[in-house]
Amino acid sequence: MLLLSLFLFPTLLLAQEEGRKGTYRLPRPTGPQGRGTFKNPGPRQPPQGGIFRRLRDLPPAQQEHFMANNPRFRQLPPERQQQIREHLRQWNSLTPEQKERQREREEIVQSLSPAQRQEVRTIFPEYRQLEPARRQAVLQAFRRLRDLPPEQRQAFLSSPQVQQHFSPQERHVLEGLNKLLPNSSSKPPGDSDD
Repeated sequence: MLLLSLFLFPTLLLAQEEGRKGTYRLPRPTGPQGRGTFKNPGPRQPPQGGIFRRLRDLPPAQQEHFMANNPRFRQLPPERQQQIREHLRQWNSLTPEQKERQREREEIVQSLSPAQRQEVRTIFPEYRQLEPARRQAVLQAFRRLRDLPPEQRQAFLSSPQVQQHFSPQERHVLEGLNKLLPNSSSKPPGDSDD
């Protein structure tokens, strides 16, 4: 499930943040496979995905040309420029299939409400603190949770099985993941010993 992959790839959240921070409009390439001349970008519009997302759709040579010659990019703090370069290096090393999966993950994040995005930002650090075996157990419980009808999810989270098998931190992660599922109640489970 793609929502599950959201948890496994923190770069997704970084890409979302870049979309909010970016105030730079890149020219869109024309011609076959994005090669050729740049057309005039027209009137300035609000950013749609940030500078990284715009740059990544260009061939590497055009990425470098833009970063070397664009005054707005060159005015960015050096650490920000380096961060963008590193993300592009990682992006350019991905296979087409990996790039497509990353785009799908980004679509998931964009489809989340602001409250759900905040929930992901809150839960992810807690999830990363878990031991690998416990992360796996939480992911297995999440798979079970997501396969349940929405009206049965809270009962599952409140069940003795979950209460006894998972620590308060792990239950908190599961409760947060539940909030990301369609049609889930945002109420905490009835019996929580946190």
